Amino acid sequence: MRTPGTGYRTTAAAFVLMATLGFAAPCPRAFAVHLDQSTASISPARYGLAATSVGDNALFGGGSSNISNEFNGLTSTVNLFDAGTGQWSQSNLSQARVYLAATSVDHYAMFAGGTSSNFAGLQTVDIYDASKGQWSASSLSLGRWGLSATSVGNYALFAGGFTGTGNSFSSRVDIFNANTGQWTVASLSVPKSQVGATSVGNYAIFAGGLMSSGSGYDNHADIFDTQTGLWTTTTLSMAQSNMAATSVGNYALFAGGTTVDNHTTTVVEIFNASTGQWSQANLSKARTQLAATTLGNYAIFAGGGGGGGTSGSNVVDIFDADTGQWFTSTLSQGRNSLVATTAGNYALFAGGLGNGASSGTVDIFTPEPATLSLLAVGGLLVLRRRRAKQA
Repeated sequence: MRTPGTGYRTTAAAFVLMATLGFAAPCPRAFAVHLDQSTASISPARYGLAATSVGDNALFGGGSSNISNEFNGLTSTVNLFDAGTGQWSQSNLSQARVYLAATSVDHYAMFAGGTSSNFAGLQTVDIYDASKGQWSASSLSLGRWGLSATSVGNYALFAGGFTGTGNSFSSRVDIFNANTGQWTVASLSVPKSQVGATSVGNYAIFAGGLMSSGSGYDNHADIFDTQTGLWTTTTLSMAQSNMAATSVGNYALFAGGTTVDNHTTTVVEIFNASTGQWSQANLSKARTQLAATTLGNYAIFAGGGGGGGTSGSNVVDIFDADTGQWFTSTLSQGRNSLVATTAGNYALFAGGLGNGASSGTVDIFTPEPATLSLLAVGGLLVLRRRRAKQA
């Protein structure tokens, strides 16, 4: 299936070919992103799952299929996509749960926390060793759900979340060292959940979040520097939670989310690791509970919604780190509360809530092969023509 809104994707290569053959080519206005799109599905259809990638494998674990009561539709299923073969398989977490977090470090994919009953936080950590194809288990120092995760260097960090119901926000950060296999703990600047998390350079960044009752939304980013082992805090342009975060090149991007009075936002907070400076941009549409991942030089932000409910947006905003330009596309199905990860040349957006039900749809973005093929053909023709002239 072709990605809408990218009509110039093959134009550049076509123009090279036309010029090579001696035809006059029209001048295009601009070239959009060069991405193809296809779809797959995971089973069961669900939301509140977590995703990460290790090696050639993309893993989608946990979640719930029941939109009325998440605890009636819990699953331990892990859907695995092998980017090397294009095949899907299944495995299982040690415990069925929802609202967990996942990240990968070294050859480990880690699924931590979540809840399985009455919103009580779990300490469970399931660890998939891609080098062996085996699972093992560990524990967080404090059980919680709605936590966030990212990895930097040899460290996997699991931060914030709820320990239970009500005003049970946590500032705890559990840090796993893949070199030693040991865990340590740290703290965010304030207790909060639904934090945007990603890493760039030697920095792990936890931005925004929902704070304890009466405090509202957080406008700070907590930054862990692996070179110094120190934490610092900076101020964002606005307070928001439920941002989608990913990194591309020297940039860490935190997009969308929920702000004061439960409004959604278009704001994208951008940290440049090479300068240490922050700047802002905007999504094409305000939304929260969207998902993000990176493919090559593209940071892709997809789906989301208006805050609450089971409807969702199909909008995809794409940032090209090479040019600094933004482009738009669409998902095959509008949905919020989806998850995303990248394995090999595949950026996958899976699950979520859409059309009043949980979704099993996986939208897959890949680099467009046609461009490279046409350019290769053009180059070959140029070479042949040059050789003919020399003869």
